[in-house]
Amino acid sequence: MKKLRDFYRIHFRKKLFNKIVFFYSVITILSLASLSAFIYTYQLNVQVNKELEFNNRILSSIGSYLDARYSTTQQIVQQLYRDDSVTLMEDVYSFLKNDFSGYLNDRIEKYNTTGVRRRDILSYLRLQLSSYPDIRMIALYSENQKSVQILTRDSENYYRVDADLQTALKRYVISENSFTTVSNINSLVAQENVGNLVINYDLSGMYGEYLKNWGDLKGDITVLTPGGDVLFDSSGRYYGQKYPYMSRLGSSSAVQDFEEPSYMNVQISNRFGYYVAGVIPKSEITGSLRGLRNTLFFVTSICIVAAMILTRFTIVNFSRRTRAIMKALEKARNGDLSVRIPVEKEDELYQISDRFNQMCEDLAEYIDKVYVSEIKQKQAELVAFQAQIKPHFLYNTLEAIRMRALAKKADDVGEMIYILSTLFRYSVKRDTIVTLADELEYCSLYLDLFRIRYVDNFAYEIDAEPELMNIPVLKLSIQPLIENYIVHGLIMSRSDNRISIAAELQGSDAVITIRDNGRGIDPSTREEIRKLLQGTGTSHPSSIGLRNTHERIKICFGDGYGLALADQPHQGTIITMKIPSSQGGKMYA
Repeated sequence: MKKLRDFYRIHFRKKLFNKIVFFYSVITILSLASLSAFIYTYQLNVQVNKELEFNNRILSSIGSYLDARYSTTQQIVQQLYRDDSVTLMEDVYSFLKNDFSGYLNDRIEKYNTTGVRRRDILSYLRLQLSSYPDIRMIALYSENQKSVQILTRDSENYYRVDADLQTALKRYVISENSFTTVSNINSLVAQENVGNLVINYDLSGMYGEYLKNWGDLKGDITVLTPGGDVLFDSSGRYYGQKYPYMSRLGSSSAVQDFEEPSYMNVQISNRFGYYVAGVIPKSEITGSLRGLRNTLFFVTSICIVAAMILTRFTIVNFSRRTRAIMKALEKARNGDLSVRIPVEKEDELYQISDRFNQMCEDLAEYIDKVYVSEIKQKQAELVAFQAQIKPHFLYNTLEAIRMRALAKKADDVGEMIYILSTLFRYSVKRDTIVTLADELEYCSLYLDLFRIRYVDNFAYEIDAEPELMNIPVLKLSIQPLIENYIVHGLIMSRSDNRISIAAELQGSDAVITIRDNGRGIDPSTREEIRKLLQGTGTSHPSSIGLRNTHERIKICFGDGYGLALADQPHQGTIITMKIPSSQGGKMYA
C-alpha cells in the first residue's frame, strides 16, 4: 500500500500531464472496448437470430414431412372404405376375424359361390409398399385372433402374439430411426373395432434430406413422441431411451441448460402431436464468431496502442512547452525579467507564452519608469538642491541683503528673506509632480531675488496660457534652465539683461520656451549639448542641469518629450521644453 501511495505521489499528484494521459487512456480503452463489445454482441445476436430462424424453418420442414406421412396413412385407410365393390373391405373383415387358414378357406368358398375373385388385402398392402418408398413395414393386427400379419418389401410373416397391440408393436414393428402410425379398422355393420392397420415409416429418408439440405445447421434436431420416446435424433445419442430434457420443452425461455447452455426451438404443430425440438449450443454460435472476435480484439488493440502512442507524443510536446513556461516563471519570480518563452504553435500555450513575454516587457519597463525614475528624480533633486545652495549663491544672496541693508536700510530686506525662505520650502517638498502654475511661481520668486539684486540691469517676464496652468510638470524642471542663464549667460556690464518664459499649447502637447539675451553658446558647445540630449554625447560641466532635466522628463513622460536647444549663436539662448498637456507623468509619480 505504501508503494502505491509513493507511486501516486511521485507520478500523479503533482503531474498534470500524467493524470491526463491516465484518464485519456482509461477513456480510450473503455470506449474502444465498449464499441468492440457492442459490435460483437450485435453480431452475436444477429447470428443467434439467423440460426434460430434457420432452425425454425427446418423444424417446420420436419413437421411438414411428418404431416405428409400422416396424410399417406389417412389416404391408405380411406381407400379401404371407399372401394366401390366393397369386396376389399369384406376381405379385410375376413382376414381380421379368422386365422390365416380360415381366411383362405373363406376366400375359396366365396369364389366357388360367386365365381368372382375378391380383392385381397395383402395385395393392396403390397401395392402401397411399392407406391410409397418411405413405408418400411405394413401390418394388420387382429383384435379377435391376437395375431399380426407383417409385410415388408422382402417378406411376409404371420405371428400369433396372444397379447395386446402395444406388445405386438414393440416386438415386431417399432425400431430405431422410424415412426409408426396406427389406424383403427371398424366394422361398418356392427360398429366395432375389429383390428388395426399399422404403418411403419422409415425416417432414413428424412435423415438423408437432413444431411443434404441442412448440413450447415448448428446443433441437433430431435423428434419425440408425447411420451418422450425418441423417434429421430440427428446426434444419435438418445435412441433407445426417454428424452432426458422432456420437461424443459414447454419452457418459454429461449435459453435452457442441456449438456451446456443452449438455444431451443420447439414445434408441436404436426398432426401426430410429436415434438420437434431444435437445440443449438451457445458454444457453437460463439465458435462461429471466433474469427470476428479475434479480429475485433486485434483491431481494438491496434487502435488503443496507436491512440496511446499519439497521445503520448502530443502530451510530451505539451509537457515540454509547459516545462519551459514553468522555468520561465521561476526565473521571473527570482527577479530575472529578461527571460522569454519561445513561442511555437498558435494555441493556448502560445497565448500564455506571448502574454508572459509581454508581461515581462511591460513589468521591466514599468520598473524602469517607476524605480529608475524615482532614483534619478531623487538624484536630480539633490543636484538641484546642491545647485541652489552653492556657496557663491548663498554668498551673493547674503551679500545683496547686507549691502541693501547698509545702503538704504530698506523694507525690501524682509521681502528678500521671505522669498529665500519660500524657495527653500518649495525645494524640499516631497512632491515629484506639481502644476505648471506652482513651478512658474517658484521660478518667479527665484528671478525676483536676482531682479532685486541687479535692480536696473535685469528683467524677466512670464507668459502662460491660462488653460495650461493646471497641467502636471516635474518639480524643479524649469529652474535649472533659468540658473544656466544666471550663471553662464548674464552680462553684468549690460543694463538690458532679460529672460522670458512662455507656455503655449501645440496640439496635445505643452511647449515651454525659455528665451534670454545673454552670451549665448558657441557652435561646438551647442553641438555637444545636443548630442548629450540625444544620448550620444559626453557630459559637459555646464550642461549637468540640462541633462538631468531632460532625462527626468523622458523617464516620466516618454521618449517623445524633453528639452531642445535652438540655433541662435551669440544672440542669447532659446531652450524649449515639450511635455504632454494631459495626465503626463502622474502615472509614474
